[in-house]
Amino acid sequence: MAENPRRRFSLDKVEVDPQLLNRIQSADGDETLGEWDGEDVEDLVRELERIEEFADANYANLPHNKNIPGDLRDQVEKDLPIWACDKRGMCLVGKRADKVRSVEQIRERYDKKYGGVEAFKEKLRQEREEMVRQLRKSSGTD
Repeated sequence: MAENPRRRFSLDKVEVDPQLLNRIQSADGDETLGEWDGEDVEDLVRELERIEEFADANYANLPHNKNIPGDLRDQVEKDLPIWACDKRGMCLVGKRADKVRSVEQIRERYDKKYGGVEAFKEKLRQEREEMVRQLRKSSGTD
């Protein structure tokens, strides 16, 4: 067994080649089908259109999905799929990944409909609690 001159630990910072972060993978993850640098979401749209001519891309793991703001992740992504955002705050959204919206437009949608993103999340929390109460009541564990 060859000796490694510097032992690495799981919490050590790892330098990742930026080109690896730009890869658009096939749906099965076996192939790199294209690249996107995270600068302009319109470039991503064009690249995905090119890719879709010959293969299925892995939309669930598009590059630079870390650009999606934290408040728009999780519950919001389940309500309005947000596939990727560029560095300017423009995002590829929709069930079919066929719309481009700004982060501000997405937040405005939740402002108008629910009074804000946090109000939407609170509504979901209350609905979940009510569902649990109803399940417990119907199963006699309440």
